[in-house]
Amino acid sequence: MQSIIQILKLNEPKTGTSAKTGRAYDMQDAECLLLTADGAIDQVGVLQVPKALRDQVKPGTYTATFALNANFASRRIEAVLTGLVAIPQQARQAPASNKAT
Repeated sequence: MQSIIQILKLNEPKTGTSAKTGRAYDMQDAECLLLTADGAIDQVGVLQVPKALRDQVKPGTYTATFALNANFASRRIEAVLTGLVAIPQQARQAPASNKAT
């Protein structure tokens, strides 16, 4: 499953120990826009960045690939980020119209 997202800001990593399980955790979120195919803002939200992608994630616009996984705590099926491909700035800009006057 793929979506177009714009990452606005990376939040500081959060680390600690779960009060419920006693397990250590280390996670990082990013403030994001979910965009429509024509680049309009569809939704605003927070995306959890997997450890494997933390070095790749920077503010910008991407085609994001997701997989479905069961959440460990809630058992809900959730989309999990699995890949990012940057969309160049030129590709996001609408072509100039060539109106004859």
